[in-house]
Amino acid sequence: MKPSKFFILIAALLYAVMGIASNGGDKKSQRDKEISFKQDVLPVITKYCLPCHAEESYNPSELSLDSYSLLKDGGKHGPPVVSGKPEESVLLQKLEEKPPFGDRMPLARRRKSQEPPKRLNEEEIKILTDWIKQGAKDN
Repeated sequence: MKPSKFFILIAALLYAVMGIASNGGDKKSQRDKEISFKQDVLPVITKYCLPCHAEESYNPSELSLDSYSLLKDGGKHGPPVVSGKPEESVLLQKLEEKPPFGDRMPLARRRKSQEPPKRLNEEEIKILTDWIKQGAKDN
């Protein structure tokens, strides 16, 4: 192999390795990114929780999730979020198959068809979990 081809091959390998290392770093920084209540959490709450847990709606738990301050105030069962402790946060426990009390959330909406309720996907649950782990900030 001529020296110029050798250097081109080495340069191409270095470029490929640097690209792989760079992508791995991007994935890590995406996982470690700060979760925003307004941009990340509130849209999930709005989609799944507000049909029943809006301030103007009656719900037996007396929990309203329209704003950060209402979420932090909680309802009959206290605040649904324990900052830094997702495993102790009722907000996440109520998404599990067998919650510690009451029904799994979100409830099936009363409608003519017997469709099962739409559940949060893994990414949406991860957003809530990471936000709580990061301190459940109003950001």
